[in-house]
Amino acid sequence: MKYTTITYVGKNPGYTVRIESKTYEFEWNKSLAIGRRNEEVHFDHAKRISKWRDKRGKRIFILE
Repeated sequence: MKYTTITYVGKNPGYTVRIESKTYEFEWNKSLAIGRRNEEVHFDHAKRISKWRDKRGKRIFILE
């Protein structure tokens, strides 16, 4: 399955993710594109981020 976007669905209005040397800024219920262009989330990073969960075990991000 190929994913095109990653959406932040956590509780805070915004969320900043830093992986390796990249920083991604997410807004609540808004998607970022997945790809290799500038300002897009790298596919490997998106797969890693999509596994993150909050303290209750709910997902913070959804791949679409």
